[in-house]
Formats: sequence, structure tokens, C-alpha cells
Amino acid sequence: MIFPAWTDFNIIFYSILLLVVLLTSPAIYFGSGLLKYNKFRPSAETPARLGMFILYASPIIALYFSARNYVANANLIQWIVLTSVALHFMKRVLESLFLHKYSGAAKLSATISIAFFYSSASFFIGYLNRTPLHPIDIWFMLGFVFYFIGNIGNFIHHKILADLRKDSLEYFIPKGGLFNYVVCPHYLFEIFTWVGIFLFSRHLGTLLVLGMIIAYLFARSLVTLKWYRETFSDFPKHVRTMIPFVF
Repeated sequence: MIFPAWTDFNIIFYSILLLVVLLTSPAIYFGSGLLKYNKFRPSAETPARLGMFILYASPIIALYFSARNYVANANLIQWIVLTSVALHFMKRVLESLFLHKYSGAAKLSATISIAFFYSSASFFIGYLNRTPLHPIDIWFMLGFVFYFIGNIGNFIHHKILADLRKDSLEYFIPKGGLFNYVVCPHYLFEIFTWVGIFLFSRHLGTLLVLGMIIAYLFARSLVTLKWYRETFSDFPKHVRTMIPFVF
């Protein structure tokens, strides 16, 4: 693990980040923060495809600006960290443009909020990457396993949702793959992806970013399960949030 120099500024800064990690789940679950899109939107302001493009393209731009001063002389580990973050968001951009099926528009404030959240995370990881891990170890190699399983699993379940909505844009109980056991398997695999990114970076700041993403997806999966149970009277009782048979 790479720790920052514990200056007064860093002590305050990382304390605030830790506080954000701890407050993210309750803030979202009880206050519906960052949830006003897709099935949770109260009103629509932005075309959904455009909103999702902005949401996932902005972190790529943020990553570029965070790394532009050292990328020309970056070593292998730095390139792997940068590439892993960029490819993850490029995948989400392509899915947003060509795979997802949308039933309406998006809330502009939610789009901006989530874009800021992911862009800040991307910029922070790129900034921390100025001081890379050294040398490559078994945990770094394990990062590839998490990263590839995460992206592949995430794509497969997005594809399942898109195929199920091919003939109708109405909401329904998703089936197929891990949807038979949980409502948000794509969130589980997104967490796998970010675990891989953390293992590539191994900075304390990246660990806190991972914590914020887990907290955000954890709360969102709880609200999603609640929504399905309230919307569909025949929703299966055995279906969990993200982890089959567990949670």
C-alpha cells in the first residue's frame, strides 16, 4: 500500500474522504442522492443516451488531464493503471451509445452529479499514479483477474438487460444469468473491476475511491431491490441485491 505524506493538508483531506465513504450509503439510501435517473427519476430533462454519454465520457477527459504531465515518460505499471481506468469508461460509453435501451430521459442534476463523482475518482487515481507501485507482485497479477472478470461479467449482464428490452421498453423482472438470484449483478461485477484497478494502483486514495464506489452501489442495489418488491407483487422472494444467496 502506498500512503501519502502525512502533512496537515493530507490528514484533513483523507479524513474528509473517509467521512464521505462512511456517509455515501446512508445519504443515498435515505436521501435518494445520485439516484434520480433510470427508474428512479422524478422528471426528465436530458435525453438518456446523451446523459449517459456525458456521465461516462467525462471521467476519460479527467483522467487525461490528471496524467498529461507524466504520461510521455510513464512506466509499465503507470500505463496499466491509466489504461484500466480509461478502458473501463470507454466500455461504458460504448454500451451507453450502442447497447442500452432507454425508456425515457434523464435528470440533468443527477447526470452532472454522477459525472462529477466518477470524474473526480478518475482524476484522483490518475494524479496518484505519478507515484506507481513497484515492483509487480502477485496482488498486481490478481488485479488482472478481478478486472477482466468484472468487465466481462458487467457487459454480459448489461447485454441480458438490453436483449430482454428488445421488444418493449417497459420495466419488468429481469431474468437470465445472475439476475435469477440478484437484482444488480452488473453492480457486483463493476465492483470487481474497481478492485482490479485498486490492485494495480495500491494507493490509499484508490482504496478510498473503491470504498466510495462500493458504498454507492451497495445503497443503490438496496433501493433497486426495494423498488422491484414494491412494483411487482410476484417478485421472487429469494432474489437478493448483489451477492447470490448472501446479500
